[in-house]
Amino acid sequence: MVIFLTTLGAAAQTYFNLGGGYFGQTVSYPGLVLEAEREQMFSENVSIPIRLDLGFYSHPRYHNGAFLDLNVGFRQYFKSGFFLEEGIGAGVLASFLNSDEVYRVDDSGLVSEGSRTNPVDFMPSITLGLGYNLTKDSGKQNLIWVRPKLYWQAPHKTVSTYNFALQVGFTHTIKSK
Repeated sequence: MVIFLTTLGAAAQTYFNLGGGYFGQTVSYPGLVLEAEREQMFSENVSIPIRLDLGFYSHPRYHNGAFLDLNVGFRQYFKSGFFLEEGIGAGVLASFLNSDEVYRVDDSGLVSEGSRTNPVDFMPSITLGLGYNLTKDSGKQNLIWVRPKLYWQAPHKTVSTYNFALQVGFTHTIKSK
């Protein structure tokens, strides 16, 4: 425990980053993601990013989704400018059916008009990433990245049923200290 607390005090630098990019639910259903990130550097090459993502996507024949999730991860930079990252996240996902009319059947068999809005789902996620620091020798970072993401919709779908998304984007440091 003492070693862990000593390591926290040895942090080299903190970056405050903003970014955004493409969020493709199952790659081809388009959307956007915006991010705010606090990246704590622990050495020249290792950091712990904490990122808040806000986004949406549209599945034209099925539904639209909007999400907010918090991700915590690990990022390893290399001298070439490339970096690898991984993260876990937790958030919420709201989805809305793409239909003019939605019907529901109650327990007694009566049909009535239903809501296009689904209940809000819990959205745990796992993200991997590969990127490049365009300004690796500068005090402010400009990062481009690709992040495949697996996420779940609980309780709407079973635990064994996950969704895949591909995120491609850009992150810029707005402040460092």
